Amino acid sequence: MKLNRVINRLRKNFRGWVAAHTEGSRINFQFEQLQQSQIASDYLMSILHLQHSSSNPLTAYAKKIFSQTDEDGITLEICKRIGLQRSTCIEIGCGSGLENNTLVLLAHGWKAIWFDGTPLAFDANINPKHLYHAQRFVTRENIMELVTAAAAGSSEQVELISVDIDGNDGYLVEEILKNGMLPSIFLVEINEVFPPPIRFKQDYLSDHVWDHSRNFGWSLQAYVDLFDAYEYRLVACNPQTGVNAFFVRADHVHHFSDVPTDIDQLYVGRSIHPFKYRDQKFRFDGATISHMIRGIC
Repeated sequence: MKLNRVINRLRKNFRGWVAAHTEGSRINFQFEQLQQSQIASDYLMSILHLQHSSSNPLTAYAKKIFSQTDEDGITLEICKRIGLQRSTCIEIGCGSGLENNTLVLLAHGWKAIWFDGTPLAFDANINPKHLYHAQRFVTRENIMELVTAAAAGSSEQVELISVDIDGNDGYLVEEILKNGMLPSIFLVEINEVFPPPIRFKQDYLSDHVWDHSRNFGWSLQAYVDLFDAYEYRLVACNPQTGVNAFFVRADHVHHFSDVPTDIDQLYVGRSIHPFKYRDQKFRFDGATISHMIRGIC
């Protein structure tokens, strides 16, 4: 059944290839040829990936709502197990606000504190009771000043922190931990191409911007080493891409007795998610998200 969908998708996209050839443009033809080969490879790899059975029961809850791929479902299941409801979350690297790791919590009534160097796609003041946004480039030098000031205005304790800035992520997490901010859950982006026990850390640069190379971020093992020192345990990596790792504080680990403790069993590694070529028309827009946030009470 899945193979038939792949064949139908390739047949549909083949029209562009034929059109380029008909136009007589060698460059267009070669571009379409390369693109169709990549699509075929990605789809087939996605099928193989979905057939892979995980020994981690948390991956069964993987689901995309507002996250880039399947992080939302795992986040909600972890919060459910711990018993967290309507707390405060912080996301460093929230993007435009249309697709990130904590929008789903905001939608469930949490207070979200967002930081990013880019502006939101909607009015940041649409519901100040539930959303605080600062358009700031976050560094190791300013992170504690920013999060401490923002969290001081919240009546709820910070229970989840997500860091996804494509580079200095690990150094920001380290700064948060050593300054005594210890939320129940950490959700961090890892450099998924380095399997355990490889300890990889990019050099810290305060003005770092991802150059689309593989020389960025921290490996999963480097994060596990850091979190071990503060009594956090790895409980999952998202199965569709393997680029996000979930850590829970030690006092909550009894809720995850069914989750393997072996890092090799939890590591997913580089994979291709099946939504990479999903319908590009299915995108949330600023008006939709602002309407949703305005209605949170």
